[in-house]
Amino acid sequence: MSEQSVFIEQETIDLIYKMAGINKPETIDNEAIKLALEEIQTKLIGTSSDSLSQFENNEVQEEYHDEQWQKDLRMAGLGEKRKILVVDDIGVVTYQLKILFQKIGFEVDTAKDIYSAAQLIKKIVYDFIVMDLFVSTEREGFLLLDETKKIIMANNLKTKIIVVTASTKGEHKVKCLNRGANKFLEKDTGWQEELVKYVDSN
Repeated sequence: MSEQSVFIEQETIDLIYKMAGINKPETIDNEAIKLALEEIQTKLIGTSSDSLSQFENNEVQEEYHDEQWQKDLRMAGLGEKRKILVVDDIGVVTYQLKILFQKIGFEVDTAKDIYSAAQLIKKIVYDFIVMDLFVSTEREGFLLLDETKKIIMANNLKTKIIVVTASTKGEHKVKCLNRGANKFLEKDTGWQEELVKYVDSN
C-alpha cells in the first residue's frame, strides 16, 4: 500500500518544529514530520538530557516549560485539549467564539438554552464555561449560573465561569460575581478578543 500524505497547516508545522527544538527544513515531507515528531516523543518521555539539564534546579523555568509544552501540544493537536462550553441563544455568537477558541487549542461545545447547557455541564468537565446572562431571559441566566456553580462546588472542580452580556447595568455585574462568576464581560467593542485573551491566559 502506498504511503498517503496528510495535509498539515503551516501554523501546526511551525509548532511541531518549535516543540522539537530543531530547525525546519526547506522541504517538508512525511519523513521530515516523522523525525520531528520522534524528537518530540523523546522529549516527552524525558530521555532528552539537553532538555533535562536546561531546566534542572530551576522551579520557575520548569513550571513555564511544562505549561508552555502543554499549550504547544494542544495547539499542534498532539495533546489533550482543554474544554470550553459557550452558551448563547444567538447562533452567530456561538459560531464566532467556537472558531476563536479552536484557534487557541480548545475543544468547544455550544448550547443555545439553559436546559441543553445544564445537561452538558452535568456530564462533561469543562475548563471554562462562557454564558450569556440573557439566555434567553435574565431569570434563566441566573438559574443557569446558580446551577453551574452548584455543580462545580459539589464536584470540587476548577471550572471558571465567564458571564457575558449586552447589559450595562452595574447591578448585573455585582450579582454575577457574588453568585460565583469568575469574570463578567460586557459585549462592547472588542469583547470577543478580550474574552479569548482572558481564557488563553488562565
